[in-house]
Amino acid sequence: NPTYSIGFMVTAPHLVRPRPRLANWLSSFLLLAPSRALVAVRPFIHAVQHHPLRQRSSAAAAADGAGAQLVWLTGAEDLRLSDHGGFEAASAAGAVVPVFVLDPAVHLSYPPPRLRRLHRALSSLEAALSEEYGVTLVVRRGGASAVLPQVAQECGATACHVVADDVEAPMRVSQRAACAALADSGVALRRWDGALRSGCPWSGAAAASLPPTFPEYASAARACTLVAAAGAPKALTPLEPCPTSEGLPGVEAWIAEAAVAA
Repeated sequence: NPTYSIGFMVTAPHLVRPRPRLANWLSSFLLLAPSRALVAVRPFIHAVQHHPLRQRSSAAAAADGAGAQLVWLTGAEDLRLSDHGGFEAASAAGAVVPVFVLDPAVHLSYPPPRLRRLHRALSSLEAALSEEYGVTLVVRRGGASAVLPQVAQECGATACHVVADDVEAPMRVSQRAACAALADSGVALRRWDGALRSGCPWSGAAAASLPPTFPEYASAARACTLVAAAGAPKALTPLEPCPTSEGLPGVEAWIAEAAVAA
């Protein structure tokens, strides 16, 4: 809650992974295999991960009129697979295109420790998406209000799933501007939040309606229904072809650029 926020960010990577598929099991096995086995089996892994059935599944979703589903990862408490309302809703609607937009005005204002946490969480999520689902994390750079409509146009996205407005002003302003730009381009917005409790009387209301003191707030919050955490999606359909990704640069490059900008 913005009124009672303690002032730190926890960027959690994926918490629970679904059961690995055959190609992923083989990838793990090869970590222990001799180099000759690695060379021999790698083509089989590639064939499984790029089997035509995967391509047909994303094409079938588009043919059904669902369209690609953007999942915009802001870096604000949404860098995970488990208990992620965006991935869960997108997985049931069509082919999934997860996107992280590095906005220098937002992310490069972070201090080095926070940039390192952000980079670790993104790297972990990128690996999990690829290994567990065969899905590419699309990384772009720039203002989200300009980048996201472009990505949506590239992949024919009909909806974008994004976490509720952040408590920090720079990200909140970026979210609202990008959502407005997406809506103007005809992309439906699907908002979700990671609230631990539901039915709170101040939900969606102005801050002035909150209890006046923290003890009163805490007492009222304890009376709200505790929401059980959801697991990771059982499956995510990758889009073929996927929009190009600029990739994650090294974290030291971020830190150096942030120091210059400061």
